[in-house]
Amino acid sequence: MSFPVPLPHLLFVASALLLSVGAVLTKLLLSPDMNLGRAIQPLPLLTLQLLGGVTMLVVVNRWRGLGPAPVSGSVSTGIILGLGSIGTIMALAFTSASEAAVVFAMQPVVILGLAWLLLGERFGITVAVLAIVSVLGVVMIVVSGNAAMSVDRPLGLAFAALSTTLAALYTVRMRQLGNRGDMITALLAVQMTACAIVATIWAIAVAMGVAAPGLGSVSMALSAFAIGMVYYGAAFLIYMIGLRRTEASQAGIYLSLVPVFTIGLAAAILSERLTASQLIGSAFAVASVAGITYRSRSS
Repeated sequence: MSFPVPLPHLLFVASALLLSVGAVLTKLLLSPDMNLGRAIQPLPLLTLQLLGGVTMLVVVNRWRGLGPAPVSGSVSTGIILGLGSIGTIMALAFTSASEAAVVFAMQPVVILGLAWLLLGERFGITVAVLAIVSVLGVVMIVVSGNAAMSVDRPLGLAFAALSTTLAALYTVRMRQLGNRGDMITALLAVQMTACAIVATIWAIAVAMGVAAPGLGSVSMALSAFAIGMVYYGAAFLIYMIGLRRTEASQAGIYLSLVPVFTIGLAAAILSERLTASQLIGSAFAVASVAGITYRSRSS
């Protein structure tokens, strides 16, 4: 008897949940009012998170009996991940956790387009419509949040738009790397490059006097490292295992669940309130993902 939901789809849902947990906990570390006036700065926080992800992937690769051998194309993909991660954490720093979810809102449509252009993947009109519905649902979640305007909000949304495009390109690039060799080894090589890129940018920013050199308290640094193991380690690993078993265009649809989970977790952890419109938008996003799952199961 086969399982009613394909394994890659379950992996994408689990990955979306872990990404949401990581995003909300990252916002928690970036918020001084929730840490008794203390907060870790974005660039050192991101460096520690990527280091946590690399550490977990090294352990997994060692367990599998593989070394961290470089993979062709990993450097350019690592640069994309590094810059996209900077966009994500800056969006979290300048906007609320709910608004930062817009980082993932447009990714399904962008990935569909990139998968069509770069990978030659084809998909039916139903999949395209469901992707658009999921994006509309996420837009309802973000727009109806009634977040107060601030001078940093436009900058945060600009970082979100940058991260969205780079994250979509990253997914397609990882699908290409997976076709050339082992996906997990490729992921490790990419994350090592991304960690080096972010650490270098942090060092340059410190030298220019525009970033703090410290890592915050020991407890906050350890928390950042642990969150990185969940976000850049477990979530990315699970997502890549699923990506190896399906097309990038279908994998991108499940990123629509990230804002849905993020809104719910932000309400529970950060005390952000959900509106009726946000609940309706969540229903649209979940229904579209369910439709993709049903069509995949039927085919």
